[in-house]
Amino acid sequence: MSASSDRRIASLFGFLGTALLLVAGILDLLSGVFYFAVGHGGRAFGSFDQGLIFVVVGLIVGFFVATARMEGRDRTVVVGVVLLVLAILGWLALGFGSGVLALLATICILVSGVVFLVAGR
Repeated sequence: MSASSDRRIASLFGFLGTALLLVAGILDLLSGVFYFAVGHGGRAFGSFDQGLIFVVVGLIVGFFVATARMEGRDRTVVVGVVLLVLAILGWLALGFGSGVLALLATICILVSGVVFLVAGR
């Protein structure tokens, strides 16, 4: 496969991971609002915080994936490393393993990072 087709596949997985993270974040934000309306303040803030983290990290991943679509071997390698680090840190420290959508997003981001690294060879 050529480097441009590798970048295309990596971008597809990256944008899929971004979309899954954003959906998980929006669902957590909505559940936080619901818990707050019902009167469970502690649980509301936990869901709201996790949703906010998912949305922010999803936007960061989307930005880097969009940046990697441009030409440039060095840029592709850097984005691959950044995506791998974000996925691993997200799984270990940010709670990406807490739900099915976030876990699928982590897997997609990992695949995207590896393919970006391979495309930058």
